[in-house]
Amino acid sequence: MLLEIDKMVMHSLTTDRLVLRPLVSQDLDDLAFLLAQPILMQYITGHPLAYDQVRDGLREQISQHEQVGFGFCAVILKANGTFIGRGGLKPGSSPDGITGELSWLLSTAYWGRGLATELGRASIEYGITNLRLARIFATAYRANHASVRVMQKLGMCL
Repeated sequence: MLLEIDKMVMHSLTTDRLVLRPLVSQDLDDLAFLLAQPILMQYITGHPLAYDQVRDGLREQISQHEQVGFGFCAVILKANGTFIGRGGLKPGSSPDGITGELSWLLSTAYWGRGLATELGRASIEYGITNLRLARIFATAYRANHASVRVMQKLGMCL
């Protein structure tokens, strides 16, 4: 699906502690390591992803970002340039216009530091201000208490 928006390609977002930049093919190994961890994938696919699945998904995400102008990003720790996850807004559409599904997936070493909330705030602000999205939403299993809490901190309603 190709979404029609005024093409404003997102180069990167910077917060106090993070840089969100479009995913690139060089992120494959870091992303594959992340998506191979059962604890991280339990609420996403229910199982770790194989390297070839991650490679194919990354290609799609890079293409989508190039076509639409935004999409999931690499989450980089600003202090040292470490790849710590994937997140941002996934493009979609509704009868009201272009939407963004907010998502975050961070390495367990970075849980509990408020980074998902920081990523979420920056993504929401960008989605409203720059992309003028019709709707921004996030989904989580109720059992995923940490993600539900992030959504609450961001002012999202169930």
